[in-house]
Amino acid sequence: MKIPVILISALVVLLLVSTCYYDSVEYLFPEVNNQCDTTNITFALSVKPIFQNNCYNCHSNNTSSQGGNIKLEDYADVKRQADNGHLFGALDHKTGYSQMPLGLPKLDSCKLAVIKKWIDAKAPNN
Repeated sequence: MKIPVILISALVVLLLVSTCYYDSVEYLFPEVNNQCDTTNITFALSVKPIFQNNCYNCHSNNTSSQGGNIKLEDYADVKRQADNGHLFGALDHKTGYSQMPLGLPKLDSCKLAVIKKWIDAKAPNN
């Protein structure tokens, strides 16, 4: 009588173990395009959305007092920070700059590449 119970228990355990698998985010949700597009960068379509999504909490016209009175909401404000060299140093967490976003990891490499390419092109307003 004990043998069938042990055999059935072993079979149930074997079935449960054999149906488990490792869920990998990369496997379940592969990125369609893993490349960073740094062609045709414009302020309005490429750079400004990065600031809207990552910087406006502290650096918009309404909240700039929280961000050291540095506004990044319009082109002129962002260009001023790009031209004086502070913008990319802060975003890339370079030594000697206030690391932005404050208290968070730096922006991902693609966002940084987009901003860097825009700055290197003399920060055009196009």
